[in-house]
Amino acid sequence: MAEIIKFVYIMILCVSLLLIAEASGKECVTDADCENLYPGNKKPMFCNNTGYCMSLYKEPSRYM
Repeated sequence: MAEIIKFVYIMILCVSLLLIAEASGKECVTDADCENLYPGNKKPMFCNNTGYCMSLYKEPSRYM
């Protein structure tokens, strides 16, 4: 009986992790999506091959 409960518990954990991973999804598909997601950004952005917006410029370091 305890083994069945443990199995069900593990299955619930695996399914919930799968749902969280699927819900994160991709941020963009085209470069225009990046402009719509970050309208106040003055630096040019592009959509990389993993589906996330990237800037062409590096951020200045906060600590010298």
